[in-house]
Amino acid sequence: MAELILTEEEKAAALWSDLDDAALGKLVKKKIALLTSAAEQLDRVTTFAAAMLLCCAASEQNASEIALEIDGLNQAGREFGDWKVVAVKIAPPTTERNAHG
Repeated sequence: MAELILTEEEKAAALWSDLDDAALGKLVKKKIALLTSAAEQLDRVTTFAAAMLLCCAASEQNASEIALEIDGLNQAGREFGDWKVVAVKIAPPTTERNAHG
């Protein structure tokens, strides 16, 4: 990745458009890398949160399994087909696990 090193004049620039092309290019590359990393992390967090919601919903119903069927799933005009999402409890809570979190 390009290393962004700004001169004092560039640091004082009020707008990114005041930077020269080389400095602006490095800044944009650095910001794109940051945004890409943040988006990947957000995708993982969102997926994990959805799984946790399913597990907790099953637990609240005193069930050891929950299954949801989604027919004709689409998002933003993209077709994804029919799905069945299943969460199955594999172990009861333990004292050791509860002590850590």
